[in-house]
Amino acid sequence: MKRKIILSVFIGILLSGCEQESVSRLNSRDDSAEKSAVIERNPAKPMSIVEQKNAQHWDDGRIYITEHNYIRYKDGSSQSTYYIYKAKEWPKEDLNNQSSYDLPRVVFRWNNGESGDAPKDDIYERRDKVWSVKTDGTDLRLVADEFNGMVQSMKMSPNNRYLALSYGAEEGVIKVIKDLKTGEYTELGKYRETTDFLWAEDSSYLYFSDEWKKWKYTLSTKEKEMIDIHFSKYSTVYGGKRYVVDDLGVAIYDEEKNKLLYTVIPNKKGHLKSRLFRKRSISPTGQYVWAETLADRYLIDTYRQTFDKEEIIPNKTGKYYDFEMIGLKANYVKFGSAATVVFKLSNNKEYDGNYIKWYQIGTGQSASESSLYNAFANDGDFFKNVDIFK
Repeated sequence: MKRKIILSVFIGILLSGCEQESVSRLNSRDDSAEKSAVIERNPAKPMSIVEQKNAQHWDDGRIYITEHNYIRYKDGSSQSTYYIYKAKEWPKEDLNNQSSYDLPRVVFRWNNGESGDAPKDDIYERRDKVWSVKTDGTDLRLVADEFNGMVQSMKMSPNNRYLALSYGAEEGVIKVIKDLKTGEYTELGKYRETTDFLWAEDSSYLYFSDEWKKWKYTLSTKEKEMIDIHFSKYSTVYGGKRYVVDDLGVAIYDEEKNKLLYTVIPNKKGHLKSRLFRKRSISPTGQYVWAETLADRYLIDTYRQTFDKEEIIPNKTGKYYDFEMIGLKANYVKFGSAATVVFKLSNNKEYDGNYIKWYQIGTGQSASESSLYNAFANDGDFFKNVDIFK
């Protein structure tokens, strides 16, 4: 049978109400599993809408997962491009589905409509939603779609249960927490400035900003208190320390005492404008920080309080090129949400030519604001099959 009817059993299960398990099995498929899934149909049983579509010939090799949504695989790999025209049909993030959490995951914003066959008058499809996917490009999930506004910032809690989200609406920039277990939303504030979020290591509290002040929200008491605390978008709490990437360097605090321990500033000379970090990122444990100025790139080791530096050469990738998202131990880095590139770094934590690129998003206007969570799964490796880099 043709490749277009591959996995029809899984798709049938999806439509009958067991969609979470079937999509997970589909997304983790390899070539051998794909071949073994080809079966003889029972001619007496009517074909589902999805089966009818997959029985057709599609020049682009699409495979329908629901009635209106399909995926296309990159040749010879498990990396897929998602075409979502009806988001309500797509599986949501499910904390009970253990197979979703065997790899690190990436959360990102995406307005899946407004392209291709998506209706121009379908406001729901055209507005921002929050999605997640494994770092190998499989197991796309819809995380949050119950809000109406432009996503400005978001951060998943370390235990994967809570999404901290801020989005612009008519009444201001609304800051909320969504409990993925219950579906409940808790509003934190709605002042007009954008906020940064920072979760406690055990997910028991959240730092955020509102009314130009810093706040701490404790989940067990559902209370928030104004607090004199320093953090940024590029911060993490790990091992009792708070690592904060600023405009010029990294500040490390004792989290419990809220006391500055030390700083790592790679460049203390020259004009301030030339020293400012235009781009930056931080690894899950806070050990590795990447930053880019107008002229240079840095990879900082906050544990050793050392750094490596390279000069930016136009039209040359460089050994520290665009470490937008750093994995555990800095073995992998990633950048991009729609067109995704993953570098496998050398033992020296440098890019040496090993990379994989694929187009993760096939519909919608844009995808952005991606960040890593579930970062310790699979020992931090972004792929189970590391041979794909050879």
